[in-house]
Amino acid sequence: MTDGNTYAINKHLNGTLQELTAEIEQAEARIEELEAKLAKAVEVLRNVVEEYDWFREDEYERGMAPLDDKIHYARTALAELKGQE
Repeated sequence: MTDGNTYAINKHLNGTLQELTAEIEQAEARIEELEAKLAKAVEVLRNVVEEYDWFREDEYERGMAPLDDKIHYARTALAELKGQE
């Protein structure tokens, strides 16, 4: 048999556990949302790099060289987002 203190402690712990569970569920939902946004950003960045590479093959002599630094940055960012060095 439990006394009043044990009952109160258990009730408090159960309430705290429910609150933590709700916070974890919210955090998991936020993580999924951020992962989806990150996947979209990676896809957009990948498309930009691919489009630049395609365009650059034909148009380099027409002044595409100044974009090289920006595309290098985009490639570096894309590699980092993919977890590559």
